[in-house]
Amino acid sequence: MVASLNVNEEAYGMMLKTKRILTASSKRSSETFQKFLPFLMRQRKDKMKGMEAQFTESHPPGPPRVRPFLRSGLINENSQTVSVNSNDPESFQRAIGPILGMAQLFGVLPVSGVCAPTPLKLKFAVFSFRTIYAVSVTVMVLVMAILAIMHMIRTLNSATFGKQGGIAAATAGAIFYGNSVIGLIIFLWLSPRWVTLQRDWRAMEQFIDSNKLERPKLRWRFYLITSSILLLALVEHILSIAINTKNYDWSGKSKNSTFQHFLQTYCVSSHAFIMETLSYNFSLGIFIFIVSKLATFTWNFTDVFIMLVATGLAERYKTLNKQVTVSTLKHRTMDWCGLREDYAALSCMVKKVDNDIAPIILLSFANNLYFICLQLLNGLSKPADGILSDLYFFGSFMFLIGRTMIVTLLTARINDQSKVVLPTLYTCSASTYNIETERLIYQLTTDDISFTGMRFFSITRNFMLAVAGAIVTYEVVLLQFNVSMST
Repeated sequence: MVASLNVNEEAYGMMLKTKRILTASSKRSSETFQKFLPFLMRQRKDKMKGMEAQFTESHPPGPPRVRPFLRSGLINENSQTVSVNSNDPESFQRAIGPILGMAQLFGVLPVSGVCAPTPLKLKFAVFSFRTIYAVSVTVMVLVMAILAIMHMIRTLNSATFGKQGGIAAATAGAIFYGNSVIGLIIFLWLSPRWVTLQRDWRAMEQFIDSNKLERPKLRWRFYLITSSILLLALVEHILSIAINTKNYDWSGKSKNSTFQHFLQTYCVSSHAFIMETLSYNFSLGIFIFIVSKLATFTWNFTDVFIMLVATGLAERYKTLNKQVTVSTLKHRTMDWCGLREDYAALSCMVKKVDNDIAPIILLSFANNLYFICLQLLNGLSKPADGILSDLYFFGSFMFLIGRTMIVTLLTARINDQSKVVLPTLYTCSASTYNIETERLIYQLTTDDISFTGMRFFSITRNFMLAVAGAIVTYEVVLLQFNVSMST
């Protein structure tokens, strides 16, 4: 028993001795690690600094640029940090202002201060003369749209498709005035948003212009686009009046050569669907004549408005692309970080604008698609009806096709210009390339920049081919259906 206890004591003593040895060894290891840890950390930091210095030498960044901070609101135009004249005649606000002032005569976009030199003076008031006038115009066009819809409900049936021009007679008035009243309502909805949008637009312009870049010339482009489209629309409308007043005596020798008779002839011929509900009188004739002109302007100005907004953004992209291309080809040192911020600000502006005018884009393309199909159907199935009638048909049809193509191409320029600089960036020399260049390439490659129709479609050059294919498809279906109903 005593021997057993001695053995246990010896074993226990050996365990305590081994534990003390291991504990001492662990302490020495911990002390050694703590002693060499600062040395290892300093060695790692020196290695990282060496790698960064090596990358900086091979890919030098551009010089820093002092710029104003871009925020969602408007940069103070009196600030000394922004070298942009507040009365810049080439700013978007100044360029589009006179055109919007002219459009307000027809009840479009009732915002005060559109011709002011700064968007800070833009204001939308519910109870103002402009707003009341715009609402009155909208109500007048709405009355015409209701009468046209009532006519369409009464006449649109299976027999209509079998008649020559039956579809146009039943639906054209409702679609035309319905499109106009919806357009006026959308412009009313856009009016308070237009004030904020223009202030953000001006902030974007000031932010980009602080880079001392060449500013795009917008005024003459806007005036050229507006005058061309509206002048052609005026010629087309005059031909329409001439077609609907063929029975009027233009010689002035008869007793019926009066304005009252001219007005009655025009209204009965062009707005026969109203005469089915209301009896004609001179006051009704004046009302029809005025409202038809208001609706015609709204129909054409919807496309013009999209063209102007798209051109303003596309020209900004074009200016940035020119700066990058010239500097890259000449191997200049560039502020890639500043350029990336410029492209990011412009991309953000495109998305803001698209969010506000997307309903107008959807309305424009839907309306143009309908009237192209309708006029093409009437032209392929109508008999010869005189030189003036043929001239009006071909002129009106070509104008409609041309206007649709122009609004598509000008709007698609935003998407084109946002990618046009990528080949230049891909061939950028090693002496000017750095991490910010890579970030800019990734940003332009992955960011989908384009106008959309309420997110249903994006307007690019490929979209025009898709629209052409849809027109041909629907036209073939309509022709086959029309022939089958006629037989």
